Amino acid sequence: MGSVIIGKHTLESLTSGMYSDPYVVFREYIQNSADAIDGAVSGGILPAGGGLIHITLAPGEGRLSFSDNGTGIPADQAERTLISIGNSKKSARTDRGFRGIGRLAALSCCSTLIFETSYPGEPVRTRLAISGAELAAQLSSGTAEDAAAADVLQNIYTVDTLPERAEAHYFRVELEGVDQAAGLFRLEDVLNYIAQTAPVPYDPAFTWGREIESRLQKAGCPVRHFEVRLTFGPKTYSIYKPYRDEFPMDKGNTLTDRISDIELITLTGGDGSPSAVGWVARTGYLGRIPDKSIRGLRLRKGNILIGDGQTLNAVFKDPRFNGWSMGEFFVVDPLLIPNARRDNFERNQAFLLLLEQLRGVAAGITKQLRGASLKRNAQLSAALDQTGQVAKAAAAALESGLTPGQKGPLARQLTDARQLVCQAPIHSGADASSQEIAFEELDLLLGTLRGATSYKSINALNHLSHTEKRILERVFNAIFSTGSESANSMVDAILAAFAP
Repeated sequence: MGSVIIGKHTLESLTSGMYSDPYVVFREYIQNSADAIDGAVSGGILPAGGGLIHITLAPGEGRLSFSDNGTGIPADQAERTLISIGNSKKSARTDRGFRGIGRLAALSCCSTLIFETSYPGEPVRTRLAISGAELAAQLSSGTAEDAAAADVLQNIYTVDTLPERAEAHYFRVELEGVDQAAGLFRLEDVLNYIAQTAPVPYDPAFTWGREIESRLQKAGCPVRHFEVRLTFGPKTYSIYKPYRDEFPMDKGNTLTDRISDIELITLTGGDGSPSAVGWVARTGYLGRIPDKSIRGLRLRKGNILIGDGQTLNAVFKDPRFNGWSMGEFFVVDPLLIPNARRDNFERNQAFLLLLEQLRGVAAGITKQLRGASLKRNAQLSAALDQTGQVAKAAAAALESGLTPGQKGPLARQLTDARQLVCQAPIHSGADASSQEIAFEELDLLLGTLRGATSYKSINALNHLSHTEKRILERVFNAIFSTGSESANSMVDAILAAFAP
């Protein structure tokens, strides 16, 4: 029987082919660092909570680096471990990264990929450099099409053993010659991706975060999180999950919703033990949450995001309602295994059972948001009534001329009325039409109010700007303050001059 050859183009499939989104390099290296820190804690090398994952973006140098203070790799195992493909000693049941292919994810977007590691008690560090540029050349070459992947790798890396402090323990990844087109230096996007994907803690300002952690602890499913920092130029950022107590529901931040409670939900596996424990936020369900970083129920394994905020759309009878929802489910069943791309789980019996229970969760959310909408339908009617009263009062004040101190309170009443209409639900074309008419009326009145004066005659000069009207108001005030018998005739003459 002939020997089996794994062709060189397998390397292309394992880099640019498998990971179409270049941002996955952040997930892959962060999850490897998290596993290394867990190993250091369990081995007594680090105290609990003593781990640190540090990322550096240096766009001017075309360099991106990751480092952790985990166990590192022993010198006699480093080369074999780092250059092997799909030959990881990690367990799918306990580790976040276990297939042994993610470490090569960055080869498609940099010219050189460097690994440096040191193991406690060894006075050396291992440095292994892989040429991404040479790999690309080998893959694009028309020669040696039958070359084995192992032979290609053997020719594109170097390894060195260098002195190091015996007490040092770490693992570093450096990407040199990073392709600027990959977008890996876009600070805001990188921070947002890591905040959603990585096993980072909740923001201290998110008061429900402490409650979630407390309830998960009481449920016997504490969730591990890690300190992740990112340095960009002179500034270093601590990264947290993006959830917050209150969140905007429109681009202008005029309408907000907030979390009123957290429901803890335990899902069970075939043997009755927990398969996942999660939290679902109870909100006002005012509509689809605009912020993609917090929108949708999410699945996490080892506190690493699996998929994204749309992955669980399928468990809702109306998929759009996942966009009205917010929450996380932390998978604890070892039979639930993320697939190679980490965009979902392997489709086994444990996963099908999880989906079935998540459909029940989705049905409960749908029932709650429909109930909230029905309740708000009555609010729409009440809001429109209040809008009519406020609009009538404002129109009357504008008709007669504003008295001193009247403009501010009227503007606040009109703004509050608009907020009430905005918060009310829309379930039909009639509702939408009524809301649109109310918005237009309130916006027109607010605009008129901004330029309104205490003189009805000036307010009627619609062709003048707000500033011009206020200047005329000051002129009229000055004329009437003189007490002259000709004040009225002077004002009439000015109005005639400004008439359209």
